[in-house]
Amino acid sequence: MFNENRIIIYKLFSKIKYALNIFTLKKDTVKDNRSYKVKKNIYLGFIYRIASIGISYLLVPLTLGYLDENRYGVWMVLLSVLSWLNFLDIGLGNGLRNRLSEALASNQKEKARTFVSTTYAIIILISIGIFLVFLIAFPWINWSHFFNISLVYSNELARLVFWVFLFYILKFIISLCNQVFYAYQDSSLVSLTNLCSNLLILIFIYLLTKFTSGSLFFLGAGYSLLGFLVILFFSIFFYTSKYREVLPSFKYVDFKEVKSLANLGIKFFILQIAVIIIFTTDNMIITQVLGPEYVTSYNIVFKLFSIVTFAYTIIVTPLWSAYTEAYRKKDFLWIRKILNKLNKLMVPIIIFVLLIAIFARKIIYFWVGPNIEYSSLLVIFMGIYVLILVWNNIYAYFLNGIGKIKLQMILAVIGGIVNIPLSVYFAKYLNLGNSGVILATIISLSIFALAGPIQTYNILRKEETIIND
Repeated sequence: MFNENRIIIYKLFSKIKYALNIFTLKKDTVKDNRSYKVKKNIYLGFIYRIASIGISYLLVPLTLGYLDENRYGVWMVLLSVLSWLNFLDIGLGNGLRNRLSEALASNQKEKARTFVSTTYAIIILISIGIFLVFLIAFPWINWSHFFNISLVYSNELARLVFWVFLFYILKFIISLCNQVFYAYQDSSLVSLTNLCSNLLILIFIYLLTKFTSGSLFFLGAGYSLLGFLVILFFSIFFYTSKYREVLPSFKYVDFKEVKSLANLGIKFFILQIAVIIIFTTDNMIITQVLGPEYVTSYNIVFKLFSIVTFAYTIIVTPLWSAYTEAYRKKDFLWIRKILNKLNKLMVPIIIFVLLIAIFARKIIYFWVGPNIEYSSLLVIFMGIYVLILVWNNIYAYFLNGIGKIKLQMILAVIGGIVNIPLSVYFAKYLNLGNSGVILATIISLSIFALAGPIQTYNILRKEETIIND
């Protein structure tokens, strides 16, 4: 019996070791150079992201201790709503990422700079339009009603929303540099930016706890200002040093390229809108159906499991632009090799998620204390959600990288349509509470979990057949 168990354990670790060979650094050929860039960014991204995750986990009890439970819930909802701004670029960010990757792979430097400059010009125009609409609508919105919270907080909420929105709009423009980092296969720089931002925010909130008492406005204004200043610094620094060849300039703005960027960008935009509905409306639904206090417990459990998605994102993020380059150069063997390793990597991920689910209560008790109430069902559903999300991303990142997103877009729209009514039905009418909201998300994601792998391998078979013929 002992020998049988030892053989099973040995086989398991052999599979894990094979899957993790993606981390072995070497570069001898063009193909190896691509792999080297991916692996280097995984290594650096891992270091930066782990540090950033550690800080973000420290931020939760620190912020929760500074604000009361209602204010913390409101802050989480506001952050969810503001995250929607990232998707209001009508997909041009992701369109730039793909088009810039293709231009760099073909060594078309002037074309690359034109793509970057034109995208910045369009994003600035979009941002001005969004802010004007916000200024017109702002006085007419009852923010206390919007966040389902007491009128006592009304003035504080209004000031908070205005200043946070202003800094997020500015950050929305500057953050386009992230797509340039991705296209150059320097995704670890995005992780480094987040690390620096989280570190400054941690210090800032710690100082708030020493000199102020529970001010949602001070926290929100400082949080958003620091996030903007960090990305502004990184943008200026790298454009004037490492990426001078694509430094944005009015001289290189060419609105004729909008069609090239927008053809793919519009598909990404529709996909992003569906993603907004599936991923970022949960907090708002919980607030309106159950109350903001339920957002806190939901986000604590979500944050616990998000360590898996954070870690996995470190691996797959550099692959998007690497897939773009490999597909353009017809290197399908490399693509298959990477997909195979990612599939095998699911084994340790499943084990890790199970361990988190088993020890969730002890971890949360140690992390934020005994005052957070949540159901075991929420823990189970959150674990299933994370596994489906990781599985989907294996294929979504490949399809995004090569621009074949029509099926993904259609399925995401279907998922987005059913997500909100299912969330309300499960949470309110089946009395599943906030567990019902994540169950609706699981159902919304399940369609692509089957269709994504099928589409991916069909594309590869067709392309390989063309080459062989």
